[in-house]
Formats: sequence, C-alpha cells, structure tokens
Amino acid sequence: MLPDPSLLLADAARVRDALGEAGWSAAALDELLGPGYREHLDRGEYAPLVRRSAGRDPLALLVRALVVGGPVEDGVLPPAWVGPDGGARVRLQAVPLADTDVVVPHDPGHAGASVEREQVLGVGAASMTLAAATPRQLVGRTLDVGCGAGVQALLAEDHSREVVATDSNPRATALARLAALLNGVELEVRTGDLLEPVAGEQFDLVVSNPPFVIGPGRRYTYRDAGLEGDEVSRRLVQELPALLAPGGHGVLLVNWLHLDGESGDDRVRSWFEGTGCDGWVVQRELAAPEDYVTAWLRDTDEPAFDSLYDEWLAALAGVEAVAFGIVALHRRTDGLSPEVRLDVVDQPMAATWGEEVVAHFGRRSVLGGDLMAQRFRLREDVALHEVSSRGPEGWSVDARWLQQEAGLRWNGVLDPYGGALLAACDGRVPMGALVAVLAASTGLDPDDAVAQITPVVTRLVTQGFLVVA
Repeated sequence: MLPDPSLLLADAARVRDALGEAGWSAAALDELLGPGYREHLDRGEYAPLVRRSAGRDPLALLVRALVVGGPVEDGVLPPAWVGPDGGARVRLQAVPLADTDVVVPHDPGHAGASVEREQVLGVGAASMTLAAATPRQLVGRTLDVGCGAGVQALLAEDHSREVVATDSNPRATALARLAALLNGVELEVRTGDLLEPVAGEQFDLVVSNPPFVIGPGRRYTYRDAGLEGDEVSRRLVQELPALLAPGGHGVLLVNWLHLDGESGDDRVRSWFEGTGCDGWVVQRELAAPEDYVTAWLRDTDEPAFDSLYDEWLAALAGVEAVAFGIVALHRRTDGLSPEVRLDVVDQPMAATWGEEVVAHFGRRSVLGGDLMAQRFRLREDVALHEVSSRGPEGWSVDARWLQQEAGLRWNGVLDPYGGALLAACDGRVPMGALVAVLAASTGLDPDDAVAQITPVVTRLVTQGFLVVA
C-alpha cells in the first residue's frame, strides 16, 4: 500500500528546518553522492549511494533516509514520516534550475522497477524538459496543470505573484501541498481533472506536463489520460487558451500522431484553429511505433515487457510515427490573425531556454513588417566558426557557420558576404542601407541584392540570430 502523504503535513515544518540546518541543497547532494547519483537512483542502483552517504553527520543521515531509502535512524525524522518497514514514507529530490533550488517530495520507488496506479513519481526527464522551456519573466498568476508532486509550481513561485496547481490524482495534490510546506512557499493546490478546477479563471502563464502518453487503457494516472490516441494533447491545446490573459503564454508537453495517409504536421497545427492564439510547436522526437512502445515499456514496465508489447503495438495500428515536443501558445492582443509555426529541433539545446518562447512570439510582429527598415544587431551569444585547410597558397576557409550558445542553439552555414553583412549589424544602421553597401561593393543590382538577402534575414530573425536594436 502506498503511504498517505497527508499524514506528513503536520511535521513538514520540522523536516524543513532539519534540512536547512543540515545544509541540504542540490549542490550539497551532488558533492556527497556524486554528480551522477540521479542516474543510479533511476536505475535502482543503491549500493554506490549507500557507500557514499555512510557518514554520521546530519546531511548524510537525512540523505540515507530520504534519498537513498535506507532505514531511518532514531531521531532523524518525525515518527509520522517513518513507515512500518522502518523506511521513510516519502522520498525527496533536490532539483536545481538556474538560480532556483527546490525540494520535491515523491512516492518511494522508481518507474522501471514497479509502479502502482496512483503512484506519484519523482522529477524525470519530461519534467525537466518542461521546466527548461518555461519562461521565467515576472508574471501575476501561474497555473500548473497536472502538477504531480509540484515541481513546476515550485519553480514558478519564484517569478509569480500567485501559483495555482491542479491534478486529478489526490495523492499528487497532497504531495504538492507537502512540497509547498517543505519549501516554505504558498501554493494554491486543487484536485480535479485537467482544466476543470480553474474554469472561468485567467492566468498569465500556464504550464502542463499532462498524461500525454499514447497507449492502451489507463495503467498509470501520471502517464495515461485514458483518452483515445492524442486526444488529451489536442484538448489541452484547444481549451487552454480560454485561461490565458491577454498577452499570456502557455507551455505544455504533447505527443501527436502521424497516421497513415495524413500529415502529422497538419494535424498538430489544426489544434490551434479557433483558439485566438499564436502557436509554436517545437518537435524534439519522431519515433516509429515499435520504438515508442519499447521506450515506454522500459521506462515503466520492464518486468512485463514481453506480455505488454504486442497489446500496445496493436493499439497503435495505423500509426506511422509518434511525435513528441513542446507546444507554446501566446494570446494575441493586436487583433491580427494567429499563426502557427512548427520547428524540428533535433540539435542539443541550452539547459534552459524559456526566454526564447517570449522572444519567438515577439519576433512575429517584426517579421510582418519591413525588414529593410529595421535596425538589427547580432545576438550576444552568437559566434562565427570557421574551418580552414592549408594549400599551396596558405590557409583557405572550407566552411563557415554561425552558432548560438543559448536558447535553441540554432546553427547555419554562412558565406563571406553574409558574414560581412552580419558583422555590420550593430543596431545603428537600417538593414536596407547595409544591403545597399554590400550590393555596391560586390557589383550586385540593389534590387537583386534585397531580393536575395531578404529570405536570409527572415530566417536569421525567425531563429533569433538577429534582434531589433
């Protein structure tokens, strides 16, 4: 039986004080257990962590009880936090993101070993993907839909006046309330399905890591919505805009289907129809059904892999591929027709890139205007890379490309003329004047130069290489 998280609320302040006095933090746990300790936990490899936390100081005692899951020694935790087996009723994670460090409680155990239907897992790859994509600008109200143990809500508290967290699983909302107490913050936590608990309200930022996995039935509450195909993702994209205040943003994780004879790209774009929101779909993965099923069974049901594989694959009959990505929405305030852009982003990205969500939608108005009249500058993190080879006459450049070090880390090939043009983009001269100088120096017709350069400038603005000064 899973322990009842509500039994832990009364003593949460005592545990928070104990963590603080012991010097608990993500950096402290990395130093004690080693930077790769999270991978050991995910794989259920506890022996290395038991050895590394063998000390008698307060931090080591708390880590053995609350992270590694060893027997709780007398006096380390309040009695209500200790189960009948002598172990802690809950596990804790220290989650770092940029300048924020939060404590996240979750049920004991990990997905690959054994999961119960209502179990609330710790912070995994999907949670961190959403956290990385979330804008961190100051806002009034933030909503976390499908909050689980509350990691997104905790991270949002630092830049929100008010945070509301919802989940259909009462265990999750109990753990989210516990998380608020352990971190000494205020979260308004509500229990209910998807957007029902906040119907009629408005928020400046909405984030969601919903049960988006496409599979047969509803084995696990945290993963499976029990709806057909990608319906839960479609519903959220369609219904979430009603909660967005003017100018507000939404960011959520989704799967969408590529069906036989149907464009998956058109499918996900169609979800935005009638929402009144601009959309940005950042596709990170595209998996064949066999690979999709294999990945999820290894993540949650490895002991039952063979017995479940055929059932799950049969449920994906007619599916060519399953896409995974981040969907961002922006509530327009200018009355113009919304637009949807889909980018396939398979390159490594920065650890956090939420600022790109806000910047992306801000660039829409620039792209709709006269690019030649704009004064652009090259973004500070952009570097020019060159590869040269030595020949009879010395070194010659074989390849030249731009690379972003932040955000989505786009890169692109650049010719010498483009390099000269971008070098002059310091925000002081309109793009049209720079193109005229380039045309004169190369003998190009000015109109031809504008026609050739405009698509290049459009791409550089779209991907954030060039920003308005």
